[in-house]
This record gives sequence, C-alpha cells and structure tokens, in this order.
Amino acid sequence: MKKFTLLFLSMFCMLGTAVAQDNGDGKDEGKDDGNAAFALQYSVPADGENVFTVYNIRLQFNKDVVTTLPDGGIDVKNNTTGEVVKITRLDNNEWLEKSTVVFLFEQKSVYDEKEGKEQLQDQYIETPGQWSYTVPAGCIKSVDGEEFAEQTFTFNIASAMDIESVSPSKAVTELNKIEVTFPKPIASVATSKMALLDNSWMPVSYFKSEVTYSDDRKTVTLELETPITTPGRYNLDLYQGVFLSEDGALNNYKSVSFQIVDTAPSFSLNYKDGERVKEIGNLEITFKNVNEVKLVEGAKPIIVYIPGDSEIEGKATLADNKITVSFGKLTEEGLYTFSIPDGFFTMDGVENKGRAVSVELYTFVITPLEIVSVTPVEGNVAQIDKIIIEFNQNVSLSWNEEWQQISQEIVLKGEDKEYKLTYNSMSTNVGNTLEYLANAQWTGYEFAATPITAAGKYTLDLSQIVVDHAGESYIDEWGYNNIMWHSKNQVCPGTKTWTIVAGESSIDDVVVENGEKVIYDLTGRRVENITNAGIYIVNGKKVLVK
Repeated sequence: MKKFTLLFLSMFCMLGTAVAQDNGDGKDEGKDDGNAAFALQYSVPADGENVFTVYNIRLQFNKDVVTTLPDGGIDVKNNTTGEVVKITRLDNNEWLEKSTVVFLFEQKSVYDEKEGKEQLQDQYIETPGQWSYTVPAGCIKSVDGEEFAEQTFTFNIASAMDIESVSPSKAVTELNKIEVTFPKPIASVATSKMALLDNSWMPVSYFKSEVTYSDDRKTVTLELETPITTPGRYNLDLYQGVFLSEDGALNNYKSVSFQIVDTAPSFSLNYKDGERVKEIGNLEITFKNVNEVKLVEGAKPIIVYIPGDSEIEGKATLADNKITVSFGKLTEEGLYTFSIPDGFFTMDGVENKGRAVSVELYTFVITPLEIVSVTPVEGNVAQIDKIIIEFNQNVSLSWNEEWQQISQEIVLKGEDKEYKLTYNSMSTNVGNTLEYLANAQWTGYEFAATPITAAGKYTLDLSQIVVDHAGESYIDEWGYNNIMWHSKNQVCPGTKTWTIVAGESSIDDVVVENGEKVIYDLTGRRVENITNAGIYIVNGKKVLVK
C-alpha cells in the first residue's frame, strides 16, 4: 500500500510541476525559445510557502546556468528565532538539468555511537518560524552571461497537527461528501492535491475547489466532483500540508478508506469465470440482500458442460438461503462450463437472470523448495557486506496481514552482538535469488551497505527467510500479468557460518587442500567459480580474467 501511495504522490507532483510551467498560451516555459529573457521559473520551497521540513533549496530557470557561491556561503535565517543555517554547497549530480540549481546546506559533525566516531551529516531546516535567504546578484548566470538579479525568498516552517476524525467511517451506499475534523480552526485547504482512489489506486473522482466549514471551522466538508455509487473499497490520502490552520499549522499525513455497499438483491457463485482450479466440487449459489429464496418448480435444470462436449444435469438443494448443486465426481482435466437458466429460483419473489461460468480443472505440480547455494561460501572471509541466497526456483518474500514483508530484515549473529541484514528490494522482485545487505541504509534511490569487518564468528539462521514459491503466471482481472504462488510462508531450515579473521586478508596465504582450486575475489570473499571478468586470487596467485 505504501509503495502505491508514494508512486501516486510522485506522479501527482510531476503533474503539478508541469501545470505550473504552463503559461496559459500553450507554450512550455520550461524550454527557452532563444528570445526569452533569462528568468526564474519557480523555487522549491516556493516563495512564502508553508512546509514542514526543507532538505535543500531548488531554483529552476528557463536557461542553462552557471552558479558560483559567494565566499562564506548564503545565510538562511529564521526571522523568528535568529537561527542561521548556511548554504555552502551545490548539488553537482550529473542527472540534474543544467537549468536547475540545488543549494545544499552546510554539513555538521555528529558523533555516531554505532561507529564510535565523528561523522559528517547533512543539515536540514525544521525549526518553526519564517525563514529567509538572499541570492546575491551575479551568483547565478545564464550560459549566455545574463545575471540573475539579487532576490530574497521566504518560506515558513509550520508546526504539525493531527487529523482527529474522518467521516463517513461506516459503509455507505453513496459517497459524495467527506468530513475531516481537526483540533483547531482551519484557514485553507488545497483540494487540488487530493483525489479519491479505487482499490487499484487509480483516481476515480477529484474534489471541488470550494469547501464548507463548520461554525468553529474545525470540521471541513470536501465535496466530490463525481459522487461514487459503485460498490467497493475507496482510498483517500490526506497528504501533509493540504490543510492549513489559522495559526499556521499543517496537517500530518493520514490515509483513510471508505466502503460502498450495494443493497440490491444479488447472487454469487463459488467459482469465478475464467478461474483455474485444482479440483471441482459442487456449485454453490449464495445470496446478498435477500430475505427469501425459492426454487422454481418445473424450471430448466442447471447443467455443467464437461470436456469432450458432454453435459451433466445437476441436482439442486436449498438450505439456509443457499443453493447447492451436485454433479457427481468431476476429475477430467479441461474446461467446465456451469449454465444457470433464467427463472431457476426467485429472490424475494423475483426470478433470476441466467448466468454461465467457465472454469478450468488442471493439476499444478509443486517442486519442493531448496536452497542450492549461499554466497559468500562458508569459511574465512575478509568482511561481510552482503549475503546472497540462491533457491532451486523463483521465490518472493512472503507478506503478513499488515502487508509488510515478513523477512524484509533478518539477523546475522556475531559473537558479541547482532547485525541487521536488509533485503535489497532494488536487486530483484521475483527471481531465484535473494540479496541481503549488511547495515543497509536507504540513500533515496538505492540501499547502501556498510560491511561488517569486526573479527569473529558469524552465524545466519536460514529459517528467518520466509518466502512464497511454486509460482504460476496468469492474467489478472485488469489485464496485467501476475503471479499466483501455490505455496506460501515456506522456510528452508539450516545455518551458515563465516569467520572474519583479524588483521588478515582472506586472499592472502591461500592453502590448497587435496588439489582443490581455491578462488577469492578482491573483496576477500571465497567463490566456487569464476563467472565474471575481473581480478581473482586463485590458489594464492593473482589472475586477470578478461
């Protein structure tokens, strides 16, 4: 759920930026037509914007620029408290557009208790109050030599407020208005930054720009542009900063969902059309919003068409408002079509409409799950930066009821302490290997490992890794390729042990036993075979593999 929410937010922000750059005449201000004057298009945070935290400052121009910071940097000052944070660096990421300037704040030295030493850490601004900074004239120039004139910018760091409640909180038959209640009066709402999403996280309706406030302005009523009546689950992300209180506070993020139900009489079957099953039993017809069900005397029977163009007439029984239709033993693999005729039963006196459902009977063979290798190979190593587990088939980490991966983090036990191993979700989604990184930190676009180098013995309990396997590809109801896992929440018991030797490199003093070929890469990890180009230590000798 979080991944989908972040994806939608990213798409929304990109759309907002594109709209902001549209000047209304159909021309894209993001592109210099060769005649336009050098100008700033927008800043992040925007001048006068209310935000929670500022990690850097971004200026976007209509032309490529050259930036030179003044000696001593640029002061960003809290006009309320007097606090100053300096801009001392530029983001020189090669992926940045040359028309973009990103100011970075001065780094500060912080003692890292885990590492036992001082570490440089990026500063960020989160102290409430009004902040301002001035970009001096000539600091930024276009590649044509045009100077950006001196300009002062402000932004406000706001305090946070929680959302007290959102209604409707119970299932409804129609959704057209949503009420959001806060502990303090609300001054404004950015309705354009919200949308109602269906259960596949696609927008189904947006909100009208005008909102209604309660007398004390603590409850805001949002009205949908298109009322929703289709039964199902719908989601709403109330993003940070959408609601601004009268005293300048911004709302914390909250995700809510709504349930729309259908009160009309209906029936459903225990098989879905197009479904593949491993066995076929009775056909069961269940009812919703129906008080009384009756079988119609003299009605045409329910029939199942079986592989080989034959058909079997079913025997129907009614009990507890459920119809059960039996056909005898159905074991031949192939396509089965259940046909329910018009007027076979009544729901509160109204005859049913006919329905046909086709299902495929098939056998799926599940191969037992095994771990075929673990890298690095057990024994002496110079360090442990990552551990790769290879299975005999494709796997995927299992999920719990809260939609969290059970084995996202596991533990490597040392002699004196435990170390965190994090699943590298950027390595693969579905495959026969799982990669775990030691002391991993998320950098914003990837996980970065910090190798374990302390001498000693390290043990990994493989039963910590819980996976789904026996995957089968299928096309889901939205037409996308998906995987059905026939075996879930499985583990492979066992342990693996490595020893990091103090003051020694595992590629030095290699001992050959019984004519065995001993191979190490330059990280000191022992490998069974050379599979990639590079430099290796083979039986104590350096070997270049092209």
